[in-house]
Amino acid sequence: MDEKAIIIIQLLLRIVGLFVCVNKAKELNRSQGRWGFFGFVSPILAMIWIHFMKPVMNWNENLNDNNL
Repeated sequence: MDEKAIIIIQLLLRIVGLFVCVNKAKELNRSQGRWGFFGFVSPILAMIWIHFMKPVMNWNENLNDNNL
């Protein structure tokens, strides 16, 4: 394979990893910027890691709404 083709494939994988991680982080109420950076730096590891995470819940907001 040509060296330019390998670089293009790596760049595309990083961009896909960035978007997958940002979208999943938004769904899980997690930091989109940090996960986007992690998805760009290490896309395969970040995509696997974030798909096994549970959502973050804000219990304080729910508690305050119920006390009104």
